[in-house]
Amino acid sequence: MTAPALAHHDHASHYLAHHASRHSWRPAEAPQGKGFTVNTSFYGGGPRRYEPNSHTANGELFNMWDLTAAHRTLPMGTRLRLTYAGRSVVVRINDRGPAVWTGRGLDVSRGAAVQLGLIERGTGQVHVEVLGKS
Repeated sequence: MTAPALAHHDHASHYLAHHASRHSWRPAEAPQGKGFTVNTSFYGGGPRRYEPNSHTANGELFNMWDLTAAHRTLPMGTRLRLTYAGRSVVVRINDRGPAVWTGRGLDVSRGAAVQLGLIERGTGQVHVEVLGKS
């Protein structure tokens, strides 16, 4: 005798009960004053990502010219000083990303990329200093 097949919602309940709690995600603490270097790219203005009226992970309307960034784990509202090729800008985390498979650790808005001089190359090793929450 075989066990009855689980309905789709039963499978979801099983997953949540047995797996999600062991792998639950939560933002990291913002290590104020800590510096690190990370492979960075920019987003905004592309043909598919962030069309007009799209929202960031924290619910804000995305503006590619605002000085903002996406990070997978830093808390929303964390301010970062970014330095690249001798230029610096302060951004605020308001989105999640980039995807792990990209090999990047930070995405900045087009406005931040312009100020950093990152726009021409598209990606680069950016020094990050955590300033704290805004």
